[in-house]
Amino acid sequence: MRTELYRSGDADNKKPTLLLVDDDDVMLETLSIQLGRDHRLLRAEDAEQALKLLAANDNVAAVVSDVRMPGMDGITLLGRIQADFPDVIRILHSGHGDMKTVIAAINSGGVYRYLAKPASRTELMDAIKGAVTRHDHAMAERKMVDTTLKTSVQALFGILELSSPLGFARAGRIRKLVGELTSALELDGLWEIEVAAMASQIGAVSVPADVMSKLTEGANLTPDEQKAVNGMPAMVLPLIKDIPMIEDVVSTVRGLAGEKPPAGGWSPLVEGAISVVRTAIEYDTAAARSTTPAMAINTLTRQGTCAPHVLAALRQVKGVESPVAGGTHAYAVADLQVGMRLAQDVLATNGLVLIGSGTVVTEAMLDRLVNFSRVVGLVEPVLTAA
Repeated sequence: MRTELYRSGDADNKKPTLLLVDDDDVMLETLSIQLGRDHRLLRAEDAEQALKLLAANDNVAAVVSDVRMPGMDGITLLGRIQADFPDVIRILHSGHGDMKTVIAAINSGGVYRYLAKPASRTELMDAIKGAVTRHDHAMAERKMVDTTLKTSVQALFGILELSSPLGFARAGRIRKLVGELTSALELDGLWEIEVAAMASQIGAVSVPADVMSKLTEGANLTPDEQKAVNGMPAMVLPLIKDIPMIEDVVSTVRGLAGEKPPAGGWSPLVEGAISVVRTAIEYDTAAARSTTPAMAINTLTRQGTCAPHVLAALRQVKGVESPVAGGTHAYAVADLQVGMRLAQDVLATNGLVLIGSGTVVTEAMLDRLVNFSRVVGLVEPVLTAA
């Protein structure tokens, strides 16, 4: 199959780019002669080649396609283009001008114009001029909305940076980890997930500075303080829900705020984003209360609120080996729970054995360990049986 860039003698990259698709070499040549003077042309003889050209050229303004071609037909092709390249304006050019074909093309491919072969040069040029104008308007509007979007998001993050430096720093750590997890999991939508991660922390502006300080330092929070921290995602929703083009970001923050999914469930991107951002947030909290990444991840594993596949990616990112049957877990003394069995002696920093290996942790033992930690200091982490 032949694909090529048709250039007239004075062609240049400033001219609108069109994609011509037809399995008839004569028709492709005719269209090229008619359109080549004022446009930069790409040519393909089948749908597969057309899709490859669109993927490789992000500046195509319009596509002119025949209906009947080997393999994928033109109507199916225009439907694919509408789904995968929605900014490309679609024109159907066919000699098979029955009404069923026209209706199917409009319904399936979002066709801008239908031209029956042989279209006059005037008809063809008018259709192309309208398509290019429509594409240019769409691109200008997208650029304006994109600028507005970036300005709005940056303004919100700027408020967070000025109002809560600790909250902004925490948001930055969470965003970085989200990027690493998204890469490890090979998820799409990195930009949306990172913005959702940052947005979920904007509510820190409403959390007292002393509470943010305690959170950052890994200190235990009172129930009211924890409620304020947990409420940060919900707090930002009124500020972002009307910003254009961030529907997935808003849905992700809604999920983090504890809202129920819509009737059809969250989209795959949003569902994945919620799992990743939640894990990153909980890891940041656990890491502040742990001496090693392994201890923090063990805390998340024990809590059971993070998706297993995201925890596996977290272990990979942090270089922590996965637990094996019959192995051990490392915990800070403060994270030990009743019922755990010690896999090593608990030692004071002066080398004194305080509790022997194999002992099952009890409530009274936890109180003793807290007291020992305050008085003589303990060697941490403590290993427990898996």
